[in-house]
Amino acid sequence: MVRTKITARIPPDLADSLRRIAALKDRSVSDVVEDAIIRAFSDRSEAEHAALTVKLDSIARRLGSIEKSQETLFELSAHTARFAMSVAPDIPDMDRAALNARGSARFQNVIAAIAARLSSGKSVWKEQFAEPAPGQPTVGVAAE
Repeated sequence: MVRTKITARIPPDLADSLRRIAALKDRSVSDVVEDAIIRAFSDRSEAEHAALTVKLDSIARRLGSIEKSQETLFELSAHTARFAMSVAPDIPDMDRAALNARGSARFQNVIAAIAARLSSGKSVWKEQFAEPAPGQPTVGVAAE
């Protein structure tokens, strides 16, 4: 195997220890240094891998929570739509165009209000269910 020469400066006591270990193991100083470097790199790699695995597990748990929340929201929306459609009266043909226009305007107003509220950093979710920031009073939850 071809090797590249590298010069490193180390304290004298460490150099003495390195020579003694090489002699005890019946290996060259270069071999002992190479083994130490390989071990240092592999330990770091394993530590980085473990840290990355922990972080990915945390992200996976959060994504699972988001997925469950989305499923719950979808179910709520579906049941709400079904209920609204089951109790809404039939619209006579002559009133349909006017009611569709009025409904469209109301829908646009609701969407604009939701967008404005979310862009200001407010939401019903944050007000009712999210944990308050440290030092912030709890809003919308009765004191125990």
